[in-house]
Amino acid sequence: MPKKEKVAKGAESADGAVGLWTQRAQGIGLILGFGIAYWISRGEGLPTSDAILRGVLGALAMSLVCWWCALMVIQALMRTAVTRQNEGAMAAAQFAAAQDSEAGAGPQDDT
Repeated sequence: MPKKEKVAKGAESADGAVGLWTQRAQGIGLILGFGIAYWISRGEGLPTSDAILRGVLGALAMSLVCWWCALMVIQALMRTAVTRQNEGAMAAAQFAAAQDSEAGAGPQDDT
């Protein structure tokens, strides 16, 4: 029986580069969301336990926002790449058609 490769926890959900970048965005969102919510809560004079709870809620909210933003950026990049690829294929097809029409327009011998 072949051995199964060991995979880290959470790696099954990562779909290549898209999963990697969305996970990074979520991690950044967690850290920023907690830090901002905690800092604002402590600045308002709330007790530490309340500030931590608000920080956790802020982390969850910011994680969701960063994940969604990462998906939007990735989607835009993928659309741009497909558009450029299609434009390149169209230009190559037009060039080939122009070459074929030039080759067919040469002198003809009808003997």
